[in-house]
Amino acid sequence: LRQSGNTTDGLSTLEEALTEARKTRFEIQFQTRIQLAMSLADAYLEIGETQKASEMLVEESAFAEKISQIMQATGNPNQKRSAMSGYLQIRDRNIQVGLLGKVSPEISSVREWLKGGVDSLTELRGRVVLLEFWATWCKPCQEMFPKLNKLHQDYGDKGLEVIAITRHYMAYRGTEESMREERQLMLSVVNQHQVDFHIGVAPDEALQATFGANGLPTLVLIDREGIIQYAGPGEEQAFNKKLQQSLNS
Repeated sequence: LRQSGNTTDGLSTLEEALTEARKTRFEIQFQTRIQLAMSLADAYLEIGETQKASEMLVEESAFAEKISQIMQATGNPNQKRSAMSGYLQIRDRNIQVGLLGKVSPEISSVREWLKGGVDSLTELRGRVVLLEFWATWCKPCQEMFPKLNKLHQDYGDKGLEVIAITRHYMAYRGTEESMREERQLMLSVVNQHQVDFHIGVAPDEALQATFGANGLPTLVLIDREGIIQYAGPGEEQAFNKKLQQSLNS
């Protein structure tokens, strides 16, 4: 319905479906409820109802956390994985929507720059900043690199700064050798895609958690005043609209 342009009917349908799901809390599949909530949040954002999206996601995130806790204690391995995955999805979307319209958190915890580099987002005020969170093992992340290169080339002279941030996923092995190996893999991916924008490496998952970027890739768009205008998976229509608005402001 939303894709056909009938946003009002689509929104009403999603609201009714989620209301019904809440009445039958344990009779509807958990992942179905998660997807209903995610779709409804997107529908609210599409019509500018950020507060409604945020309030709904707060409630659904709390419900998903309870289900995940129950499954971790009593479920089989598949149920545990499914419950945790659903909870992380809704939790991260809740964080992302909560960031909209607010001054962006800093990225000063980035400890190494494989390409380019910035000291802080504050120094980039007056420019539009696009953050991408990625990982070497994430195929959609690598598919995003050519698109980011093109955005950088097309809009760099209009004030766009592209910053891709990853972290050491293999560092849990606890050895310097594993970190060196992963760093080489990062460089290999960057060189393979001929990346021509900033590439930073964070020491752990804290920065991802701050931006609700457990799911990859995650894009965060920050306007010239340092305010977050978009945070999410990079859904083209919504992202492109906010990008053009930010560049033209």
